[in-house]
Amino acid sequence: MTIETRETTFELPGHKVSLLLVRDIEKLITDPGDEDKVPYWADIWPAAHGAAHWIWEHLRFDGDELIELGAGLGLPGIVCGLKGARVTFSDFNPLALEMAAANAKRNDLAVFSTLQADWRTYQPEKKYNWVLGSDIFYNPQLNIHLLRLLPKLITPGGCILAAHPGRPATGEFLQALRTTLDVVEEREAVVPVIIDDPYFPYYEIKIHLMKTN
Repeated sequence: MTIETRETTFELPGHKVSLLLVRDIEKLITDPGDEDKVPYWADIWPAAHGAAHWIWEHLRFDGDELIELGAGLGLPGIVCGLKGARVTFSDFNPLALEMAAANAKRNDLAVFSTLQADWRTYQPEKKYNWVLGSDIFYNPQLNIHLLRLLPKLITPGGCILAAHPGRPATGEFLQALRTTLDVVEEREAVVPVIIDDPYFPYYEIKIHLMKTN
């Protein structure tokens, strides 16, 4: 399937990220009644904006292995790569991975990989220093699988970074994750985000950084 794209620039303090976006997301919708076929991946959600800004201003990775779950177009993962992470972009949809890889190349990420995975069945073969998710913990039915998956993905002493707009299901998931993992340190922040939307332009994106034992 050929995707029509358009270019945009995502502004960070002192840096610009070049991105390809899907020109017409509605053309990708083949069955709106099937959650697996709704192209949530094809937009840059406010949580991805907030995550990208916070990562750029607060983190360095120095070669750490990082996996972005539900990577979509790859913005937060790309910023992690620019700050020194070896990034694996992971998504359920192969088209998302094509776009994420194209965007990573546009921004000169020298080392990255892609991984197609369904959280409901995925059995990790590798562990990562960092697990990143932007507004992915919103579906209680999928959160059950993520709660099983995340402890298998993260190395001892590794970190989980979650960004979200304050969905109740996300808060419940993070609380369950605290009891599942041996979290020894946690940082929280709020990032204001303004997007080009006439109805809902302003968001307060919550950042949670959990360091495990």
